[in-house]
Amino acid sequence: WDDIQKAKMTEEIGLAQPVAYTEAERRTIATHESGHATVAYLVGAGRKLEVLSVIKRKDALGLLSHSDAEERFTQTRTEIQALIQIAMGGLVAEELFFGETSTGVAGDLQSATAAAAQMVGSYGMAGSLISLDAAGGPPGANIVAKVLSDDEGRQGVEQILDDARTTVRSLLTDNLAIVAGLRDALLERDELVGDQITDVIRAAQASAAAEQ
Repeated sequence: WDDIQKAKMTEEIGLAQPVAYTEAERRTIATHESGHATVAYLVGAGRKLEVLSVIKRKDALGLLSHSDAEERFTQTRTEIQALIQIAMGGLVAEELFFGETSTGVAGDLQSATAAAAQMVGSYGMAGSLISLDAAGGPPGANIVAKVLSDDEGRQGVEQILDDARTTVRSLLTDNLAIVAGLRDALLERDELVGDQITDVIRAAQASAAAEQ
Protein backbone atom coordinates (compact mmCIF):
# COMPACT_ATOMS: atom_id res chain seq x y z
CA TRP A 1 0.00 0.00 0.00
CA ASP A 2 2.85 2.38 0.78
CA ASP A 3 4.29 1.74 -2.69
CA ILE A 4 0.92 2.45 -4.32
CA GLN A 5 0.59 5.70 -2.37
CA LYS A 6 4.10 6.79 -3.38
CA ALA A 7 3.38 5.95 -7.03
CA LYS A 8 0.13 7.95 -6.88
CA MET A 9 1.96 10.93 -5.40
CA THR A 10 4.70 10.72 -8.04
CA GLU A 11 2.13 10.65 -10.84
CA GLU A 12 0.03 13.50 -9.45
CA ILE A 13 2.61 15.87 -7.91
CA GLY A 14 5.94 14.75 -9.37
CA LEU A 15 9.14 13.07 -8.27
CA ALA A 16 10.83 14.24 -5.10
CA GLN A 17 13.95 16.25 -5.90
CA PRO A 18 16.91 15.97 -3.50
CA VAL A 19 17.66 19.64 -2.88
CA ALA A 20 19.07 21.08 0.33
CA TYR A 21 17.36 24.18 1.74
CA THR A 22 19.00 26.48 4.22
CA GLU A 23 17.46 26.04 7.67
CA ALA A 24 15.80 29.46 7.49
CA GLU A 25 14.32 28.75 4.05
CA ARG A 26 13.09 25.34 5.14
CA ARG A 27 11.31 26.93 8.11
CA THR A 28 9.73 29.53 5.85
CA ILE A 29 8.48 26.87 3.42
CA ALA A 30 7.15 24.73 6.29
CA THR A 31 5.33 27.73 7.78
CA HIS A 32 3.93 28.70 4.37
CA GLU A 33 2.56 25.23 3.61
CA SER A 34 1.20 24.89 7.14
CA GLY A 35 -0.74 28.12 6.60
CA HIS A 36 -2.37 26.59 3.51
CA ALA A 37 -3.22 23.39 5.38
CA THR A 38 -4.67 25.20 8.40
CA VAL A 39 -7.00 27.29 6.24
CA ALA A 40 -7.98 24.24 4.16
CA TYR A 41 -8.89 22.38 7.35
CA LEU A 42 -10.92 25.31 8.70
CA VAL A 43 -12.82 26.44 5.58
CA GLY A 44 -12.55 23.57 3.11
CA ALA A 45 -15.84 21.81 3.82
CA GLY A 46 -15.92 18.60 1.82
CA ARG A 47 -12.22 18.77 0.97
CA LYS A 48 -9.72 16.01 1.67
CA LEU A 49 -6.19 16.88 2.80
CA GLU A 50 -3.89 14.48 0.97
CA VAL A 51 -0.24 15.55 1.20
CA LEU A 52 1.58 18.30 3.10
CA SER A 53 5.24 18.50 2.23
CA VAL A 54 8.45 20.54 2.24
CA ILE A 55 10.04 18.22 -0.33
CA LYS A 56 10.63 19.91 -3.70
CA ARG A 57 8.62 18.50 -6.58
CA LYS A 58 8.42 19.96 -10.09
CA ASP A 59 8.27 23.75 -9.64
CA ALA A 60 6.97 23.59 -6.06
CA LEU A 61 9.36 24.04 -3.13
CA GLY A 62 6.69 22.55 -0.88
CA LEU A 63 3.03 21.81 -1.31
CA LEU A 64 -0.39 21.08 0.08
CA SER A 65 -2.32 18.62 -2.06
CA HIS A 66 -6.05 18.61 -1.40
CA SER A 67 -9.11 17.55 -3.37
CA ASP A 68 -12.88 17.20 -3.26
CA ALA A 69 -13.96 14.33 -1.05
CA GLU A 70 -16.39 13.37 -3.81
CA GLU A 71 -16.18 13.85 -7.59
CA ARG A 72 -17.65 17.25 -8.49
CA PHE A 73 -18.35 19.07 -11.75
CA THR A 74 -19.57 22.44 -10.43
CA GLN A 75 -18.60 24.83 -7.64
CA THR A 76 -20.58 27.30 -5.57
CA ARG A 77 -19.53 30.87 -4.80
CA THR A 78 -18.70 29.83 -1.23
CA GLU A 79 -16.52 26.97 -2.45
CA ILE A 80 -14.54 29.21 -4.81
CA GLN A 81 -14.09 31.77 -2.04
CA ALA A 82 -12.74 28.97 0.17
CA LEU A 83 -10.20 27.99 -2.50
CA ILE A 84 -9.04 31.61 -2.72
CA GLN A 85 -8.73 31.72 1.06
CA ILE A 86 -6.69 28.50 1.03
CA ALA A 87 -4.41 30.06 -1.59
CA MET A 88 -3.92 33.07 0.72
CA GLY A 89 -3.00 30.86 3.68
CA GLY A 90 0.70 30.67 2.89
CA LEU A 91 1.09 34.40 2.33
CA VAL A 92 -0.70 35.31 5.57
CA ALA A 93 1.22 32.70 7.58
CA GLU A 94 4.50 34.24 6.38
CA GLU A 95 3.26 37.71 7.35
CA LEU A 96 2.20 36.57 10.83
CA PHE A 97 5.33 34.57 11.65
CA PHE A 98 8.02 36.60 9.84
CA GLY A 99 6.55 40.06 9.32
CA GLU A 100 7.00 39.88 5.55
CA THR A 101 6.42 37.57 2.60
CA SER A 102 8.78 35.71 0.29
CA THR A 103 8.74 35.11 -3.46
CA GLY A 104 7.14 31.75 -2.65
CA VAL A 105 3.69 33.41 -2.72
CA ALA A 106 3.81 34.04 -6.49
CA GLY A 107 2.02 30.88 -7.58
CA ASP A 108 -0.64 31.29 -4.89
CA LEU A 109 -1.42 34.84 -6.01
CA GLN A 110 -1.63 33.67 -9.61
CA SER A 111 -4.22 30.99 -8.84
CA ALA A 112 -6.17 33.27 -6.49
CA THR A 113 -6.26 36.05 -9.09
CA ALA A 114 -7.45 33.65 -11.79
CA ALA A 115 -10.25 32.34 -9.57
CA ALA A 116 -11.33 35.86 -8.57
CA ALA A 117 -11.31 37.00 -12.21
CA GLN A 118 -13.57 34.10 -13.15
CA MET A 119 -15.96 35.06 -10.35
CA VAL A 120 -16.08 38.61 -11.74
CA GLY A 121 -16.07 37.98 -15.48
CA SER A 122 -17.51 34.52 -16.07
CA TYR A 123 -19.66 33.35 -13.18
CA GLY A 124 -21.69 36.44 -12.24
CA MET A 125 -20.57 36.08 -8.61
CA ALA A 126 -19.30 39.59 -7.93
CA GLY A 127 -22.20 41.96 -8.62
CA SER A 128 -22.32 42.18 -12.41
CA LEU A 129 -24.10 39.50 -14.45
CA ILE A 130 -22.24 40.44 -17.63
CA SER A 131 -20.17 37.57 -18.98
CA LEU A 132 -16.95 38.72 -20.62
CA ASP A 133 -16.77 35.28 -22.24
CA ALA A 134 -19.58 36.54 -24.48
CA ALA A 135 -17.06 38.91 -26.11
CA GLY A 136 -15.74 36.03 -28.17
CA GLY A 137 -13.37 33.11 -28.10
CA PRO A 138 -13.77 29.84 -26.23
CA PRO A 139 -15.19 30.00 -22.68
CA GLY A 140 -12.55 31.11 -20.22
CA ALA A 141 -10.07 32.26 -22.87
CA ASN A 142 -8.00 35.16 -21.50
CA ILE A 143 -10.67 35.90 -18.90
CA VAL A 144 -8.07 37.25 -16.47
CA ALA A 145 -6.75 39.71 -19.06
CA LYS A 146 -10.28 40.77 -19.98
CA VAL A 147 -11.28 41.41 -16.39
CA LEU A 148 -8.09 43.17 -15.35
CA SER A 149 -8.12 45.46 -18.40
CA ASP A 150 -11.32 47.08 -17.07
CA ASP A 151 -11.07 49.34 -14.01
CA GLU A 152 -14.33 48.10 -12.50
CA GLY A 153 -13.36 44.47 -13.09
CA ARG A 154 -9.90 45.02 -11.61
CA GLN A 155 -11.46 46.62 -8.52
CA GLY A 156 -13.77 43.62 -8.18
CA VAL A 157 -10.83 41.22 -8.23
CA GLU A 158 -8.91 43.37 -5.74
CA GLN A 159 -11.91 43.38 -3.40
CA ILE A 160 -12.27 39.60 -3.50
CA LEU A 161 -8.56 39.10 -2.82
CA ASP A 162 -8.48 41.71 -0.03
CA ASP A 163 -11.54 40.19 1.62
CA ALA A 164 -9.95 36.72 1.46
CA ARG A 165 -6.72 37.98 2.98
CA THR A 166 -8.60 39.70 5.82
CA THR A 167 -10.63 36.56 6.55
CA VAL A 168 -7.53 34.37 6.51
CA ARG A 169 -5.59 36.73 8.78
CA SER A 170 -8.37 36.45 11.36
CA LEU A 171 -8.54 32.65 11.01
CA LEU A 172 -4.81 32.12 11.37
CA THR A 173 -4.43 34.62 14.19
CA ASP A 174 -6.97 32.56 16.13
CA ASN A 175 -5.30 29.28 15.18
CA LEU A 176 -1.56 29.95 15.35
CA ALA A 177 -1.12 26.76 17.38
CA ILE A 178 -2.27 24.67 14.41
CA VAL A 179 0.14 26.41 12.03
CA ALA A 180 3.00 25.96 14.49
CA GLY A 181 2.11 22.30 15.11
CA LEU A 182 2.06 21.48 11.40
CA ARG A 183 5.25 23.47 10.82
CA ASP A 184 7.11 21.58 13.55
CA ALA A 185 5.85 18.23 12.25
CA LEU A 186 7.04 19.10 8.75
CA LEU A 187 10.44 20.22 10.02
CA GLU A 188 10.74 16.87 11.79
CA ARG A 189 9.29 14.56 9.10
CA ASP A 190 9.42 16.52 5.79
CA GLU A 191 6.06 15.16 4.69
CA LEU A 192 2.63 14.32 6.14
CA VAL A 193 0.11 12.17 4.27
CA GLY A 194 -3.63 11.83 4.78
CA ASP A 195 -4.65 11.23 8.38
CA GLN A 196 -1.19 12.27 9.57
CA ILE A 197 -2.16 15.87 8.72
CA THR A 198 -5.42 15.84 10.65
CA ASP A 199 -3.80 13.98 13.56
CA VAL A 200 -1.28 16.81 13.98
CA ILE A 201 -4.04 19.42 13.69
CA ARG A 202 -6.20 17.76 16.34
CA ALA A 203 -3.24 17.34 18.67
CA ALA A 204 -2.42 21.05 18.30
CA GLN A 205 -6.05 21.99 18.97
CA ALA A 206 -6.15 19.79 22.08
CA SER A 207 -2.88 21.25 23.37
CA ALA A 208 -4.08 24.81 22.79
CA ALA A 209 -7.38 24.08 24.55
CA ALA A 210 -5.56 22.57 27.54
CA GLU A 211 -3.45 25.72 27.91
CA GLN A 212 -6.47 28.01 28.03
